[in-house]
Amino acid sequence: MNDEGVTVALTGNLLLDSLSERLHTNILSVGKQVQLPLRTMLHEQGQMPQYAYFLTSGIASLVVTMPEGGTAEVALIGREGLVGVMHILGPTPLPAQCFVQLEAGAIRVRLEDLRTKFQESAELRKAVLEFVQQQTVTTGQIAACNKLHDAESRLARWLLMTRDRADGDTMHITQEFLADMLGTRRTTVTLVAGSLQRRGLIEYRRGKVRILSRETLEHAACDCYRVTKDALEKLYK
Repeated sequence: MNDEGVTVALTGNLLLDSLSERLHTNILSVGKQVQLPLRTMLHEQGQMPQYAYFLTSGIASLVVTMPEGGTAEVALIGREGLVGVMHILGPTPLPAQCFVQLEAGAIRVRLEDLRTKFQESAELRKAVLEFVQQQTVTTGQIAACNKLHDAESRLARWLLMTRDRADGDTMHITQEFLADMLGTRRTTVTLVAGSLQRRGLIEYRRGKVRILSRETLEHAACDCYRVTKDALEKLYK
């Protein structure tokens, strides 16, 4: 049920499902439901995409790759938002690629169609800009976290942020992937994941991570998790 008290056919995407029945239906009329396998590229670094995606399940990662080859994740997007949201606002491509981190479902809409609706609808502009604010807060906090905090607290923060957007406590994630997301070495991931596992916070083996104690993992995370969680929780209150 949206803010008007009208029951609409929910998609699972919180941004889309928060809209009025008319706008919700209007966007769905130009969208297509798609499945996005693991590692599907949604847009390349430095390029304008053809489509935007309202995720209905799964998670996408925004990742910056430096000329020397280093990588680091700067944002996560799940069912709360819209992949391609920054491209709606103007002509400048993002210096980040976006790909599927956990297998996802989505409503895919041509970027030009969505940009037109954004320009025509004050309701859509409000919803999109509120999500942009949340993303800006999260991106800024992650950037500071990657620079200032130790690998263990960053890993705990990342696992919690991922869990907030996933459907369960178990996630299929390799050491190589974690190293790329955190901008660190695989050996460092091995050490800090091993430390969290020995303390009973997670179980980690064969490319699979299971959170065993969310409360304790929150204590292991830096304060950046609280900041990003607060921004996420305020988005649709």
